[in-house]
Amino acid sequence: MKHACFACNYALLQYLPHPETGEFVNVGVVVHCGAPSAFDFALEETMTARVKAMFPRQGEATFAATICGLRRELERIRAAVSGDPDRGLRLFAEVVRRREATFRFGEIRTILATDVGTVAEDLFRRYVRMEEVAP
Repeated sequence: MKHACFACNYALLQYLPHPETGEFVNVGVVVHCGAPSAFDFALEETMTARVKAMFPRQGEATFAATICGLRRELERIRAAVSGDPDRGLRLFAEVVRRREATFRFGEIRTILATDVGTVAEDLFRRYVRMEEVAP
């Protein structure tokens, strides 16, 4: 029996409060699939023990407020993309565009998925929470 596979692009959200050192922790993921059209994301809501261990002097309130603002923006984009793969691709590219900031996205990667509805959460668990995820 054949299963449909869908190509999805994704980028990991990196937290790097000291860009000059290049050290970061992955704290989220944004995903765009063209067919079927899907835009999704998963984010850490607060500074986890892993983030605190890496950057112990960083403010939790600032981290949470920035993530909250980013979540609102990504939710707005998800609603705007609904059912329009071309618009989704353009907005995805703009969101993950490289910027000089405390939070930035890494390189765009591609994955094949059989269920676009679980891609963001699976990638989040694997690359942010560092959990074992079945291939």
